[in-house]
Amino acid sequence: MSVRGDLHAAQRDAWGALGQPGPCWSGVQRHELASTALAALQGAPALPPWVAPSTVPGALPHQEHAPEPAHDAVYRIAAHAGTLTAAWHADIAAEVGALAYVELVSLTCTVAAVWSFRRAAGLDTWPLPAPVPGAPTRQVADTIVQPTLNWVPVAAPADQRAAVVQAFTALPSEHDRIWRLADAQYIPDL
Repeated sequence: MSVRGDLHAAQRDAWGALGQPGPCWSGVQRHELASTALAALQGAPALPPWVAPSTVPGALPHQEHAPEPAHDAVYRIAAHAGTLTAAWHADIAAEVGALAYVELVSLTCTVAAVWSFRRAAGLDTWPLPAPVPGAPTRQVADTIVQPTLNWVPVAAPADQRAAVVQAFTALPSEHDRIWRLADAQYIPDL
């Protein structure tokens, strides 16, 4: 199957970033968490949403660098996104941090979008990129506020665009990457 150049490039860029340091997670942690997202997507059948995979021997790949709550969150987001609630989000954000949660969602969305596309198109799954050493970048938006349309903090001003468009704005690198991917896969955000 032939894939448009812009789509291939956006997917390659997004996939390659899975091993690079992000705003809140190191490259090693992001790589490890991406492995968990893949395990959730490829697992047959997935664990029920009320079961934390960190409590089930062998349910997760390795988990040496990122905390268990982050692995549990990534797994549930990947396998059971429709079961997420405000209360669940509040608990996870309290454990890992509100902005770290935003990055977990972005990372999981990236894995799910690229993996699902390649699977549906009959293409081989790319191996995860090697983790890049280094601490998180800590690059966040200049002014972060708590909106009423989202559970997660966003860049100011809040609530002037659809919640899904604003969801990753507190982390500009994640926001830009996820929208480059979305623009290539769907309809550009105007």
